[in-house]
Amino acid sequence: MENLIIILVMVAVGSFIGGLTNSIAIKMLFRPYEAKYIGKWKVPFTPGGVIPKRRDQLAIQLGQLVVNHLLTIDSIQLKLQDRSLHQQLRKKLEKEFDVFLTQTTSLQQLAEKFQMKLDANQLKENIAEKIVEQINHFFNQNKQTPIKQWLEQAVTEKDIEKVAILIRDKGIELLNKEETSEKIEIVIQQYAQSRGGFLGNMILSMFSSDELALKIQRLVIDYLRSEDGYKWLSRAVQEEWSNLLEQEVQLIEPVLEKQETQQLVREIIQQHIPVEDWLTKPVQELLIPPFTSQIKEKIMPLAVNQLFAKLADSIPGILKELEVEKMVEKQVTSFPTSRIEEIILSISRKEFKLITYLGALLGGLIGFIQALIFIVI
Repeated sequence: MENLIIILVMVAVGSFIGGLTNSIAIKMLFRPYEAKYIGKWKVPFTPGGVIPKRRDQLAIQLGQLVVNHLLTIDSIQLKLQDRSLHQQLRKKLEKEFDVFLTQTTSLQQLAEKFQMKLDANQLKENIAEKIVEQINHFFNQNKQTPIKQWLEQAVTEKDIEKVAILIRDKGIELLNKEETSEKIEIVIQQYAQSRGGFLGNMILSMFSSDELALKIQRLVIDYLRSEDGYKWLSRAVQEEWSNLLEQEVQLIEPVLEKQETQQLVREIIQQHIPVEDWLTKPVQELLIPPFTSQIKEKIMPLAVNQLFAKLADSIPGILKELEVEKMVEKQVTSFPTSRIEEIILSISRKEFKLITYLGALLGGLIGFIQALIFIVI
């Protein structure tokens, strides 16, 4: 009976000491948090915890761990290539776009939301300038190309007839003007004077210059209005158009290179671009249904893919600029030790308890062995 009591007591004492030792060892990982002083004398083992004493080294190691093994360039780029992520963003954009289409926001109001100022005149100038640049670029790239390659299919026989009618109508309009009659009269007088002698005097004696000018004017107008005159004019326009198609693009390049021509093109473009209407109309009216479907089906997927591709290419530079390693170091260094203790314990509480129990078990086993040795001796 006495031996049993000795064994039980020594096992209990060993278990208590083993469990207590491991429990204290676990506590000393974190505590004491800071150095303790009695007067000027520093109490030994303060700070005694591994984490408080090695805080700076821990911060450096964690920073390197995050950069080298957790938040790596490859892992981020791989995530950015995830098609499900692309799909999520695309759905989000489509949803926001649908909401946007239900609103009656004008282009001007939309710009103001983003603190942008849209000036109609400036926009016209910019658009006209861009179009002129594209025209110049086109002609520079296609100097040796026959004109018919670009215009033969675009211009039909009906278009040629319209041009002929336009020329006829404008010609008649010009001939009907009083100053045209006066100009013809001056030409007749100059011709008669240049011929001189009998022929000139005979012409002027038969008709006065103003009567002759009026007759010529009416004769030309009547001819242009006649079927025969229209056929002649239409045939002439067709021949000139055919000749033009056989020429190379560089034929008209000198004309387009003139500042006067380019300025005229700019003015024509500015006159025919309804920028004011664009700015005041709701954006929804500008985005016609076929275009909205194009935005969803083609533009958005393309934009999302390009966005993620651009981000993936920029990740090395972004991480370098962010200095993630230093950010982690700074955060860990500024983190309260008590909070670190809470985090580690919340994660490993079960394991720490097992370590304490293991210490008690080993202590009890050692106590049992000691009791046996004591009894035997």
